[in-house]
Amino acid sequence: MSEDEINMNYRPLLFVFAIILALLLPSVAYAAGSADDIDITVTIPDRKEGVFASDKLVASGSEEGARITFENRGTETIEVTANIAVPDLLSLSVPTQELGGQITQDGNTLTVSQMVIAGGESATVRIRVKPPESIPMKTTKTFHVTATVSEDGSTTKYIHGITIIPPPSWVTYGTIIISLVLVAIVIIAVRRFGILEMYTTIDLVTIALLAALAGVVFRWFWQTFNDLLGPFGGLLFTIPVSALMVIALHLVRKPGTAMLLFLVDQMVCMVIWGSNITVWLGWYLLEGAVVDVEVALLKGNYADTRIAAMIYGMSRGFISYWLFYFLFAPTAWKICYAPWYSWLQVGLAVIGGLIGGSIGYDAARKMRSAMM
Repeated sequence: MSEDEINMNYRPLLFVFAIILALLLPSVAYAAGSADDIDITVTIPDRKEGVFASDKLVASGSEEGARITFENRGTETIEVTANIAVPDLLSLSVPTQELGGQITQDGNTLTVSQMVIAGGESATVRIRVKPPESIPMKTTKTFHVTATVSEDGSTTKYIHGITIIPPPSWVTYGTIIISLVLVAIVIIAVRRFGILEMYTTIDLVTIALLAALAGVVFRWFWQTFNDLLGPFGGLLFTIPVSALMVIALHLVRKPGTAMLLFLVDQMVCMVIWGSNITVWLGWYLLEGAVVDVEVALLKGNYADTRIAAMIYGMSRGFISYWLFYFLFAPTAWKICYAPWYSWLQVGLAVIGGLIGGSIGYDAARKMRSAMM
């Protein structure tokens, strides 16, 4: 067989091989890494995920962290350059971080160069944004993120929307005004009906001691060990406070006992922990007032039955935590908690109140027996 005949026999095979190679080239190029491999996510605020409402900022609030993650879902290492455009309504700053030397800022636009991301790994860029002091109405703004792969120049874009809420200034001022009005009503009622004259020295000492336990000992215990139980940490405070409230009701047995207890508790917290009671005082009186009203509705049942004690603890827990998560948090600290988390905490406060009320009932009966 001549050389020409051999070449002619192999030409079909070479042709087929060329076709297969041509079909494989796109796959090889894709395996080398492209923008299709990049997955971009934006997390704001950069706090405990799920606890705080995502993609929601309150105007006049403090700085919030944001996290932009670039994940390489391919198998090959790629080099990425990213462009991050932050809404002009937000003030932008870049904290110290691992990629800090690769980040350049031009106004509200960041360029992150030469991010080397291995297959299956990710790179994270952290920023801090501050909402404006005020906006006329709720508005939606968007982050624009573009990632370009150096190897082939391919690009992927991602748009992430957030909501900025106007500062609830009228709620803030209204809260302070109502708080002061409630205090004024209590003072007028006390003077008009001579309520304080009903309390003996022993009554006042008892209330002061119980308030000190709640405001100093158990608050310190809660602040120290709260993080160990995560979202269940509130039980460390709701259970003992409810128990102390029930003990005060059972031992003192005077109208307004719960209000006076929480008033003294706030005074103690102001001195020890530096609490600002201008906003809180009237509302703390409110949670006590609810319990005192329930005592009256139950015909002077000062936690004389376990059911009554548990009802008082449950009511106090519900009012206290509902006011905190749905009024105080967005008003005073401009923080919006996720609805599920807020209601979880309210539910735990109710459970803590039930447990504390039952414990307080047993303790109060033993203490009253000892006194008699």
